[in-house]
Amino acid sequence: MLMKKDVNFGLFILIIATLICFAGFTTYYQNTFENISTDYKEKLDELNKVTEDLKQQKAKLNETSYELKIKVERETELSDKYNAIKAENEKLEQDNTRLSSELEKTKTELGQKQAELSKAQTNLAQTRSDLENAQREISSLEDDVDDLCSRIASLGGSDPICD
Repeated sequence: MLMKKDVNFGLFILIIATLICFAGFTTYYQNTFENISTDYKEKLDELNKVTEDLKQQKAKLNETSYELKIKVERETELSDKYNAIKAENEKLEQDNTRLSSELEKTKTELGQKQAELSKAQTNLAQTRSDLENAQREISSLEDDVDDLCSRIASLGGSDPICD
């Protein structure tokens, strides 16, 4: 009976030890599970934050990409306009050079024509002066002819020029 009591008591101790170990392991695993669960929730929250940040960064990147695309298009457009304006400017500079040359040529021709006009005006003035002198001389000679015709007529003669 002693042995039976010792075996029952040993079994009882063994069952109690098993229950205590089981309770300890349960408590340990429960704490460990809670820690793991808390870590999991924290990591999940961090992952959600990172995912949200990543979405925001992706949106910013898309916006930046769009702005870059627009900038490149504008730059290309401005480059084309610049090249067109540059070509037009070069053409205008060539036209300006040509027109300046033509202006100088025209000024030279104008100077020559003015000199010719001045010479022609001088010649005209000289010719008018010569004409006036000739008309005075003609008038003087006509007066002389009239005087001579009056003398011839007073002398009783007749002259075909005087008639």
